[in-house]
Amino acid sequence: MNLMNTTLSHEQIPGTSILASESITFPELNSPVLIILKTDAVHPDERVRLESFLSEEEIAKSRRFRFSRHRVSYIVVHGFLRWMLGRYLGISPETVEITYNSYGKPSVAGYSKHIFFNLSHSSGISVLAFDPDNEIGVDVERTDEEFEYESIVQHFFSKEEEKHIQQIKTEARKRFYEIWTRKEAYLKAAGTGITENLHVDVLKEKMTGNINGKDGSGCKDFLFSSIMFENEFRITLAVGEGSGSIRAFVIGNNENGTPINES
Repeated sequence: MNLMNTTLSHEQIPGTSILASESITFPELNSPVLIILKTDAVHPDERVRLESFLSEEEIAKSRRFRFSRHRVSYIVVHGFLRWMLGRYLGISPETVEITYNSYGKPSVAGYSKHIFFNLSHSSGISVLAFDPDNEIGVDVERTDEEFEYESIVQHFFSKEEEKHIQQIKTEARKRFYEIWTRKEAYLKAAGTGITENLHVDVLKEKMTGNINGKDGSGCKDFLFSSIMFENEFRITLAVGEGSGSIRAFVIGNNENGTPINES
């Protein structure tokens, strides 16, 4: 059984500056957009600028992180999120009002344009997903060859998912990360909480937005798209059916580009 994915195209946004896209064509939001961001590579001057976009609550949260790397990652991705939302909404980044539902799903409302978004982080890589029409979820995980995933499969995966992972021994780890990121992306798109719903089977090609009677989204059906970034990070999106092709952009990368593999 092969996990089915939607079409995803990608292109490189050149330059080492995280905000380099200000001087080039900005990704239009007429279909889902995925931004892949290297948070560790941000220049301190740009970090200061991104921090200036944050709300008082976000600044306070950033200062509660114990480790500097986590603090920097939070500032960069949330500052960049506000910058992106500001560009799409046509307002200043610091004036964007982001609200959260009871499960922690972020959203913006009360603007002339509709926009749905989600974000995820893993080991210096942040991903941001945007959609003009439907709810969207994204997850990124570094594929750790030493990670003992068996107990997670035993406790949170369905029998069908466990069977799919064990089917081919040489692909077991790859399949674990495919399914794990599917679960996270799907539950984040549905906006109904992750921990209590990890048992949901995500092997289907199409997933409903109604989980255990909790319909947290305006889109009833989701499809998946999954890629490998730098042969190390598994990135999966859950997008509304009919949303169109996903365009992926790598920002702040080296001149030679970074491989993105659909698999």
